[in-house]
Amino acid sequence: MAGSRGLAINRQIARQFYATAEQCEVRGDRYKFRALAYRQAAVALEKLDRGVDEIYRHGWLVGLQKIEGIGNRLAHTIEAELKKRGITKK
Repeated sequence: MAGSRGLAINRQIARQFYATAEQCEVRGDRYKFRALAYRQAAVALEKLDRGVDEIYRHGWLVGLQKIEGIGNRLAHTIEAELKKRGITKK
């Protein structure tokens, strides 16, 4: 059950990242690399076989940054989303 909940969180955050990528694209060429980063991060989240909540609990921001396509800024964004859901590092 916890595993499927974690994968659902991955999908939800990925959807947010896709939406952010689209917003960046609308803003123009100046934001095209940011849009690409959000899209790559969304794909990476969808490919994970465990939830980012679990990764965060066990490895904090460093654990999130080990996910291919997730850098410091996006790790902090994921952390903020998890905290909104009441998920914290143990």
